[in-house]
Amino acid sequence: MVWQCSQVIATFLRYPTQEKVTMVNSPRLAFPAVTFCNLNRARMSKLNSSRFRFLSSELPFLFRREGNQNESTTPEGISVADDRQFAFALSRLTVQEQKELGHQLEDMLISCVFHGEICDQSFFTPILNHKLGNCYTFNGQRGSAMRTGPRDAEPDILNATKAGVSYGLTMELFIEQSEYIETLSTTAGVRVALHSQWEMPFPEEEGVNVPPGQESDIGVVKVHVHRLEEPFSSKCTRGHEIRNYYSEVYGMAYSQEACKKSCGQAKIIKNCGCRMWEFPAPPGTEVPLCNISETTVNHCVSLYEYKLSHDLLRCHCPLQCEEEIFELTLSSAQWPSAMYLDSFSRRLKNRRGTSSQSSENIRDNVVKLVVYYQQLNYELIEETPAMQLVDLVSSLGGLVGLWIGVSVCTVAEFLELCLSIITFSVRQALYREDDSPPNPYTICDPALQAPELSRHTSSSAPTQTPAHDAAPLLWSHQPEKHQQGYEFNPYMVDEL
Repeated sequence: MVWQCSQVIATFLRYPTQEKVTMVNSPRLAFPAVTFCNLNRARMSKLNSSRFRFLSSELPFLFRREGNQNESTTPEGISVADDRQFAFALSRLTVQEQKELGHQLEDMLISCVFHGEICDQSFFTPILNHKLGNCYTFNGQRGSAMRTGPRDAEPDILNATKAGVSYGLTMELFIEQSEYIETLSTTAGVRVALHSQWEMPFPEEEGVNVPPGQESDIGVVKVHVHRLEEPFSSKCTRGHEIRNYYSEVYGMAYSQEACKKSCGQAKIIKNCGCRMWEFPAPPGTEVPLCNISETTVNHCVSLYEYKLSHDLLRCHCPLQCEEEIFELTLSSAQWPSAMYLDSFSRRLKNRRGTSSQSSENIRDNVVKLVVYYQQLNYELIEETPAMQLVDLVSSLGGLVGLWIGVSVCTVAEFLELCLSIITFSVRQALYREDDSPPNPYTICDPALQAPELSRHTSSSAPTQTPAHDAAPLLWSHQPEKHQQGYEFNPYMVDEL
């Protein structure tokens, strides 16, 4: 009993959990934040302008042709060192200068419709990404790019009241392929990521590519995950006790990915004496950017970037307790169609004020993106305790009751049964008789025996037959049968 009770207590102290999956029906759902980025980080026309002419001396490969590329290139034809040097050169510019180099929303956005209503540029929030440059978030934290902490004011979040393509977001974008950098931009289109309003988007890692010349439909199914905080096995956190640079700089909520990147930045600052441009700088500190042109600095930074990408840094970054996951289903079709191309070309000319372009040029530069809910119900995954205090008390009470019952009642009844079996066996052995039991059909009265047996018996011991006995009377009426050798049956009555 003690061992079993200790096992139950040990199981309770491990705080086991179980998952409960529920489909929640809702008349409306908060529409996800949609972040898109042009796959080209900087516009070539701006790099050639006089304002940024000084970059040409640091980035000579920008003007290098295909035949002059060095041999240390990836299969896509991009030098890893060139890409890294380009990011380092842009990181030394101010935030405003970096935004000026990137593609602008007013140049990219052709049209925007949400739930049948037109949406303009005020529905978008700009954000600067270290790899993709200017990114724009629809239905994000509008008008609040910098905050002191997450969720200090509720943004205006758009809701979806119906499922289907007609009740989602439809955007037409112009990606400006003529502005692409020849030696760096090998793919064309936009990168799209869906996330919650309070989550920091990382489109370079979590997004999907949408190519030009197509209408790309993204069907969304929402999954909400609720985890339990410590001491339960998931050990999730709400991020209050963990420093998160993205929360301090952008006002975003805690996420495990943001925590890992913040931890990587802290490790680089501590061990290399500089900060990386890929991650936000800690507020209130004056840490210089890492100059990767120096061998020792480049080696140190490369080492910690390798550890971060392979999850080798000892960072305390548990999962967030509340997480929204958007499962995507992609489909596409050619857009604009051959019959619609001329009409769209005229509309594009009026919108951008440019001369008419060829059909191939239009399809190379336009992207249509449709994001919608496939269904309004969402999947709720809740982590619940597998054993609570009441379950522990109930289990211990059941074990104690079982063992007490076995030790008193059950053992006494078992001993009584054994004693009864032994007593019965002894009695059978003592009173057993060797003779066979008497035959209940044996006739003990001599008067009812057969005549031969009666006469044989009367010769040795004469016996008088009572006058009222019916057997001699019955026999007196059967002389023939007796003479023929029939044996007398005292129970057989013949006809008189």
